[in-house]
Amino acid sequence: KQWYQRRVRGTTVTVPSLDDINWETLIYGGADTVWVIGGVNWLMNMLWSAIPEREMERRQREDPFPITGNLKTATMAGGLFAIDRQYFKELGEYDEGLGVWGGENMELSFKIWMCGGSMYMVPCSKVGHIFKPSHPYSFMGNEADEITRNYVRVARVWFDDELDFFFKIRPHFQSIDVGDISAGLAVRERLKCKSYRWFIKNIYPELPLESDLVAAGQFKNDDGHCMDTRGGDLQNAGLLYLGPCHTGSGRNANSHRFMMFTQDERLMGLNFCCDSGYSEALQFHGCHGQGGAQAFKYDPLTKQIRQRSGKCVTGSEEKKTVIMAECKEGDRSQRWNFEYTYF
Repeated sequence: KQWYQRRVRGTTVTVPSLDDINWETLIYGGADTVWVIGGVNWLMNMLWSAIPEREMERRQREDPFPITGNLKTATMAGGLFAIDRQYFKELGEYDEGLGVWGGENMELSFKIWMCGGSMYMVPCSKVGHIFKPSHPYSFMGNEADEITRNYVRVARVWFDDELDFFFKIRPHFQSIDVGDISAGLAVRERLKCKSYRWFIKNIYPELPLESDLVAAGQFKNDDGHCMDTRGGDLQNAGLLYLGPCHTGSGRNANSHRFMMFTQDERLMGLNFCCDSGYSEALQFHGCHGQGGAQAFKYDPLTKQIRQRSGKCVTGSEEKKTVIMAECKEGDRSQRWNFEYTYF
């Protein structure tokens, strides 16, 4: 009950650390969530992100028990949180237009932060959770469609001017009927909530805004092949592959070929950063913001993506991966073209 007792009354919300209980054996396995905070990507998936340096420093300054002190978290997993009853009502409670499961944790996280509140993870307050391999309840139709509709509904209420970039990743999201969102918009107006841009810049700057980018979308080399995460950017050490480019409605199936190149020299999928420090092939690892093996520069004259090592990002048809190789003038596998450019 510590996570309830340590909350601050008013507009502060607290969430516990989640431990894994094996769904078959019921063995209590624990988790690494003591060392992470909740983040978000551009498809509104919740991410467990390493505790940023700025938060470690804040906790050291402000908390009498800095090693185990509360951590500011941008998002929550959902369903497990302590909140003042009156404040929950003021926020409009849950959006009743969301169906079954999905998106409710993001919607609540956004309006807590954007509408004047704050949210902390309490590392030493632990709740065991059985993560089942599939949902144990019916979605009364297509599960993927219902979850997608929820995410689009939340985005239409909370993303403001950033909604266009959300739709660039999955164009067919624009045509999804999300129902009446006037109640959510009324909450924003009544509470004078801040913008989604404010949320990213101040609460979760690890997620680049479109205005922070050099390029985005499909990254295609002159050989006609595209960078392809194959979902590898959802985990550490996932490889960056080389594959066929999406055409027509292909992107509506998945976002594996949507890449981002930031002004601060990060080459990213939707989640993690490309890192050349582990092998010849580019791998995805948590973005550390320290440059080095995660720093890339684009030369618009040669169309090469270079690192200080003198090597260039290269599409290897033989290995079907994207690797670092010696830069060669005119090498078609090293000449990259971007779907969206901001330079």
